[in-house]
Amino acid sequence: MRNEQIISKGVYSFSQVKDFITVSNYIMMHCGEKIALAIRFSNDTDHVFDSVSFYVIQLDALGKVIGKVRVDYTDMNFEPGTTYVSSTGIAVENACADFKIQFCEAYSEYYKYVVRKGKAIIYYDRNKAAELAGAFDNKSIPSVSVKRKEYGKAKLTAFIAVLAVIIIAVFNAFYLFQVYAELFKENTPPPVTAEIVAAEEEISLFGVEYAEI
Repeated sequence: MRNEQIISKGVYSFSQVKDFITVSNYIMMHCGEKIALAIRFSNDTDHVFDSVSFYVIQLDALGKVIGKVRVDYTDMNFEPGTTYVSSTGIAVENACADFKIQFCEAYSEYYKYVVRKGKAIIYYDRNKAAELAGAFDNKSIPSVSVKRKEYGKAKLTAFIAVLAVIIIAVFNAFYLFQVYAELFKENTPPPVTAEIVAAEEEISLFGVEYAEI
């Protein structure tokens, strides 16, 4: 590229979000009848970015907004501590003298980065995670088998023995209860009836008569 094709180049002058993707510098050049903008980005995070989407807000020489274009970079493999420049320039208006970058989103695997109030906020994107995992492809879903728990002969024998002991214990308890119930019945005095009362009176009178003789 010859120097006469370059319109301007320099360092990005607007405020940027810390610990995120930043603009290092830029070059504005003629590209046929159009003006192209090449931007060098820097990855100031600890994550590898797969894609970045942003707006280029175009400004004229007086700082007035004259246009806005969205740019999507995909399949980047943008590693931490490195810079990235797209192989194709961004077409801008001929009156464009400066620009601002407004980030839309950036993806690092299934984590989505967005800028809110001057800070980079990270979200877990379930749809992106499902897409990367191939959850919608039946062939990629691993089959899950459920194995029933099998009991060996020794465990089954022990279970039967324990059950038999419990049954015997219950039977013995019931038998002892019946024995004690019978003993209780034998020790209980018989009920008092009219015949018993009459007999006791006869014995008493007989004793008196025998004493007087």
